[in-house]
Amino acid sequence: MEKDRIISESGFEIDRAYGPKDEKGNVSGTIGEAGTFPFTRHIYQDGYRSRIWQPSLYSGFGTPEDANSRFRYLLDQGNGRVNVAFDLPTQLGLDCDDSGVVRDVGRVGVSVCSLADFEIMFQGIPLAKIPVSLNISSMAPIIQAMLVAVAKKQDCPLDQLRGTIANDICHEFISRGAWIFPVEGSLRLLGDTAEYIIRNMPKFYPFNVRAILLHEQGAAPPQEVGISFGIARTYIDLLLDRGFTVDDVASRLSFFFGTGMHFFEEAAKFRAARRLWARIVREEYGSVEETSQKLRFTCVAGCGSYFSAQLPELNLVRSTLGALGAALGGTQAMLGTTIDEAYDIPTEYSQLLALRTQQILALESDVASTVDPLGGSYFVESMTDQIEEMSQENMNEVYPTNGVIEGINNGSIQRKIERRAYRIQCAIEDGTRPWVGVNVHTDKGQDQPEIVKWEHDEELWKRRVEALEGTREQRDEGEVRRALERLEEECRSQESVMPATIKAVEAYSTVGEICEVYRTVFGEFQEPVPK
Repeated sequence: MEKDRIISESGFEIDRAYGPKDEKGNVSGTIGEAGTFPFTRHIYQDGYRSRIWQPSLYSGFGTPEDANSRFRYLLDQGNGRVNVAFDLPTQLGLDCDDSGVVRDVGRVGVSVCSLADFEIMFQGIPLAKIPVSLNISSMAPIIQAMLVAVAKKQDCPLDQLRGTIANDICHEFISRGAWIFPVEGSLRLLGDTAEYIIRNMPKFYPFNVRAILLHEQGAAPPQEVGISFGIARTYIDLLLDRGFTVDDVASRLSFFFGTGMHFFEEAAKFRAARRLWARIVREEYGSVEETSQKLRFTCVAGCGSYFSAQLPELNLVRSTLGALGAALGGTQAMLGTTIDEAYDIPTEYSQLLALRTQQILALESDVASTVDPLGGSYFVESMTDQIEEMSQENMNEVYPTNGVIEGINNGSIQRKIERRAYRIQCAIEDGTRPWVGVNVHTDKGQDQPEIVKWEHDEELWKRRVEALEGTREQRDEGEVRRALERLEEECRSQESVMPATIKAVEAYSTVGEICEVYRTVFGEFQEPVPK
């Protein structure tokens, strides 16, 4: 920020004041009415009057027993779904007894090695009634197969299962790095998983496009929207090639956005994204169903990258600002970031605070009283227009035929985000980007609250290994071998991998064993080296 000159997160200059001069020509045509095309104001006519956003806190740590206890606690407190975080070994297809993962087992998510763990994790949680979000991409076929198997054990018909699975490998390649197989093989697995869900699970979303990963990596709002829409279109195209229509696919897409501290700009971002997506699906793909043109999204109410370990209580304020931007922007579900996000696995109490923050906003404020309360603001409408235009430009840079795939393989998309992340870090270090408690108002000399960080628990790891050994002792090894052989045959053919993956899971094959079959057939991704 320069004196007398303020630049938005999106990169355009914010004027001193806004007025009629900033209106575009056909304002009523671009804003429209809530619940009608182009859905700028909301996808529902009554906004939050008919349905409030769904609190959807993200959780999972330690053992399946630990995760089950936390899930049930949060559901009892008003959380709207089971939103599962998996540990890094599980996300990368490694069992808990792999020698390279000892210190990561159960650390940033729940450790899952086989169907036995899934059964424990969902004990006492009726899948016919409770939606489930599975935050995993590389291992999506295996984790989805486990959900199917547990639903069968609960006598829950697949057509009653509700929820989402990330199943979004492109964002992993670009930002987070939880990839295993080359892009082409990864897209094959992604497509097989999505096709199975579309054909068998009409209430379940086969993609949760994780724009938040770009946000947390450092993407500007128009990059977060534009690149993510390019990725979503790549997935639509993949399924169109498999014989589906755009209305079959677009109606089953959901998005997962990040939310920053600039809540006016974040609200404008969501409004712009709704309008741009509606136009893409109707005008470029020829959708005839309104439901397909509606942008459905969840968001994090204050991304963790804005939170600090210094003066962590201030993160509750940051969480409130993020939640306000998400609510004003019209999200359908909201994750609440906890005050200890910057340095530890959330405690039961910190998650309760995050949940209660949303509930106060919904019940004690007036943000839900009327649809799109910022609609018509000269400032917000001007930002909405600019973010939409810039998002379109960002999408056009990555979306031409095979553009996303080529951009990942040559590293150009990754470098685009990395450059902005570097500029943000430089601005934090030189103080031009204020961060209260970190580089400004640091309260030097005052006592800081003691921070207790997560420590590796050797006993937890031993318990996980013992549980895995117990599963292997009880299963039929011949059945496992036959199931894995059949899976390899399907991977090498043009058949969907899902039926064989489900059979392998039901035989209690482990995540690592199934992943090794995938790896044998598809190989491993090699990260591009800049030239």
